[in-house]
Amino acid sequence: MTICPLFSGAELYYNDMHLAFFEEATAPMRNVIEINHCRVGRYECSFGANSCCYLAAGDFAVCAAARKKSSSCFPLRHYHGITILLDLDAISPEMRKQMEWYGVDLDVIRRYICTENRCCILRSEPTIAHIFSELYTAHSVPDTGYLRLKVLELLHILTRLKNREDVQQTEYFNQHQVECVKQAAALLTQELTVRRTIEQLAQEVGLSPTALKSCFKGIYGSSVYAYQKEYRLQLAQKLLLETDCTVAEIAHRVGYENPNKFSSAFREAAGMTPTEYRKMRPIG
Repeated sequence: MTICPLFSGAELYYNDMHLAFFEEATAPMRNVIEINHCRVGRYECSFGANSCCYLAAGDFAVCAAARKKSSSCFPLRHYHGITILLDLDAISPEMRKQMEWYGVDLDVIRRYICTENRCCILRSEPTIAHIFSELYTAHSVPDTGYLRLKVLELLHILTRLKNREDVQQTEYFNQHQVECVKQAAALLTQELTVRRTIEQLAQEVGLSPTALKSCFKGIYGSSVYAYQKEYRLQLAQKLLLETDCTVAEIAHRVGYENPNKFSSAFREAAGMTPTEYRKMRPIG
């Protein structure tokens, strides 16, 4: 995580997370607007027992940080993105006046987006996507003045958002559903040799098959079986590069009874056979 102070009360974070869960050291401040953009992976925004929503790659969200939990969850175990925190109590009156000159009204943003919608998510919004692409480009050599200008441009767009028709209806899941689906994902990845139907998996975690499929797609961005298949591929790649297990042994460990079927599935997903992939292993 790289922190770039912009001005008093405003910070920009470049996030590069390779973990499933992150507990913040301190509780969120009470009067803060949090802006997040997901570049890679998925990010869970949780606001209590009945309201979890998820950012996918390309998504952009605005919320009141005080309503969020102090922990962050990354369902795919990796996340790259940008966070902008605006502490409304710490921004000086002089800075507020400068923002107004640029057509920025933080109170409008907080009242319309953060209060009424809890978490406002936009998908595939070209103007905002362009601003974030420039912020990512600036990561290598952060220029505070440039970053300030891009953030002000973003806030200008948000101030006018209430007059737009492209605000997405955010899909929320309750905490019970989320925990059941995460239990299902754990079963899929910890017991790769066990074959389960959707109905069997749903019964084990206490959801209906329809709820399981819907919530799983919302949390992980893919179907139950596509998620397991991707996990098997990632584990197989790791084992090929880091162990001396045979292809047949690896096939069994990742849940394939037939090594030939494993090799065919691997080649379809990775564009090369397991043997060819293993040759990529560093020497020494």
